[in-house]
Amino acid sequence: MFNVFIRLAAKKIVLTTIVLLAAIGVYWYQRSQKNEPTRYIVTHPTRGTLLLTVSGTGQVSGENQITIKPTVAGAVKKIFVKPGDAVKKDAIIMQIDDKIATKNLRDTAQAVADARVSVDSSALSLKKLKQPPDPVALLQAENTLNQAKRNLAKLQEGPDPYDIAQQEAELASQRENIKISTDGKTPNVIRNGYDNAVPLLKSTSQTLQSSLYDADAILGIENAGANDAYERLLSVLDSSKIQQAVAVYPFIKATVASFKQTADALKSTNEDTARIDAALVDADRAMNAMAPFLQHVYDALLNTVTSPAFPQATLSSLQSGILTNRSNVAAKTTSLVTQTQAILTAKASYTTSLLQVDKSQAVLDKIKRGTDPKEIASAQEKVAEAETSLAKIRRGADPIDISLAENALAERRSSLASAQHKLADAEEALRSYAIKAPFDGLIANIQTQEHDQISSGAPVTTLLTQAKIAQLSLNEVDAAKVRSGQKATLVFDAIPELQIAGTVSEVDAIGTVAQGVVNYAIKIFFETQDNRVKTGMSVSAAIVTDLRPDALMVPNAAVRKNGENISALIIKDPKTDVGANKQEATSDVPPETRSIRVGISNEQMTEITSGLSEQDAIITRTLDATTAAKTVQTGGSIRIPGLGGGFGGGGAKVGR
Repeated sequence: MFNVFIRLAAKKIVLTTIVLLAAIGVYWYQRSQKNEPTRYIVTHPTRGTLLLTVSGTGQVSGENQITIKPTVAGAVKKIFVKPGDAVKKDAIIMQIDDKIATKNLRDTAQAVADARVSVDSSALSLKKLKQPPDPVALLQAENTLNQAKRNLAKLQEGPDPYDIAQQEAELASQRENIKISTDGKTPNVIRNGYDNAVPLLKSTSQTLQSSLYDADAILGIENAGANDAYERLLSVLDSSKIQQAVAVYPFIKATVASFKQTADALKSTNEDTARIDAALVDADRAMNAMAPFLQHVYDALLNTVTSPAFPQATLSSLQSGILTNRSNVAAKTTSLVTQTQAILTAKASYTTSLLQVDKSQAVLDKIKRGTDPKEIASAQEKVAEAETSLAKIRRGADPIDISLAENALAERRSSLASAQHKLADAEEALRSYAIKAPFDGLIANIQTQEHDQISSGAPVTTLLTQAKIAQLSLNEVDAAKVRSGQKATLVFDAIPELQIAGTVSEVDAIGTVAQGVVNYAIKIFFETQDNRVKTGMSVSAAIVTDLRPDALMVPNAAVRKNGENISALIIKDPKTDVGANKQEATSDVPPETRSIRVGISNEQMTEITSGLSEQDAIITRTLDATTAAKTVQTGGSIRIPGLGGGFGGGGAKVGR
């Protein structure tokens, strides 16, 4: 009995010891977990081609014909074939009017160019922000500060005798401008402009008379014998040229004579301004008449032939003389326009001077009174602003400004990518207006005529072919994404190693209903032929419905959606030396939630249009400390049949 008691007591002690040791183990385990950092599965955005596909199954068809249906609507511009014609693959069967599509392509191309300019500009701005302070900008800021300090000191010193003298001189000059000239009625500033016009008018009259004389020497109107050596040769190639010159000669002569009379009568100084204005009008009229007249004379010389008595050198000399006259007339015309504008400017200056005299007098009075305290306060503010600006330049760019510039660059790059996608779509749409043969074949019929309006999906011709065709059925959701011309990959149950590229050639516009499910027939022609493929074989097709080249993308697990808000978790300065799993990381700071914009996505990846860069560390999973620890403890002992190594991370739990 005593032995039994001893044995029971020993068992009780052992059980108590086991419980105590277990409690101690749990305590130390939980304590260690409190210090275990949270682990994350991280990745980085990558660039590549993102594909969207729909899949379907069917059979290799025994049919040898395809109904060609356009994917766009419009008027048939041109039909290039007729029934019975043999056509090669990609031969144009008919052309649909593509003016709207062409304009859309131009617009989208311009949008891409504009977006690229914006990206370059934003990248340059960001580069400048990240550069050290510009020595030139620093020097300019220092000069601005020094100037502001000098202005403040000057205001604080009170009226400067030099400023007073300068303002008095300016006031005297303005008063001089409004004085009346010796003619007793015209202000000096205006009088000078009119007096300068008189010699210009007289010299212009001489230029016109000289040009008229040289022209008459060629035409032989007033001086009939001047052109005897070549009169019969003049403008013989086109008599209308000389006829035009002769016809307007009397008018030109009268106009030049009228202007000469007006100009000769002008006095050199203090001439009545109205008479000078009239002379300027006459000069303008005469110059405008002389220029085309000289052109007629020159054209007559261009249509003149030479002879032994009238060599080419003489003809060239006459042409050169007329060209010189034309140049002189043009120069005088420019001078007259300039002088007329000078007179108008003088009149405006006089009107302004009348107002400026009072203002200048007020400024002078103000200078003499001394500085207004408000001006000193304003100058002090400018000094403070200049000091702040200089300090900012010395500090360099604000991190917030850099962040904003980086975000702006990302947005503009996203806009560029979007514009490029639209351009690709526009290019593809434009190609759709040329209906091409999808393969070699024979035109069976033409179901439309030139200038007919056709609808998208309406049959226009039937093509007979020896090429094999895959026929499959898609549900209404997938069929809505498929259109003719899309690329596909075909695989066959009977020939597992074979893959054939194909192109969608026909999509039924009307579906069939079976047990309440709507399906649409799709035909895909083989771009290459393989004799191993037999009619009736089962075929699976993956049809590419969308494609984004050079897309920035992340795994779908990295994208978090909360209603309309889309975001990703970012780790700053991740520590990636966590165990053997290089995708795991920890961080000393909590993850940052960043708003992002997304584009298309497939079952694995999502396109990022803004908010992320390739340098960002993105969280795809969060591992809590307990799960991570268990994984580490048991990772070396778990084995799955058929796998060579341990199954690490199988017990990981997704956390938030």
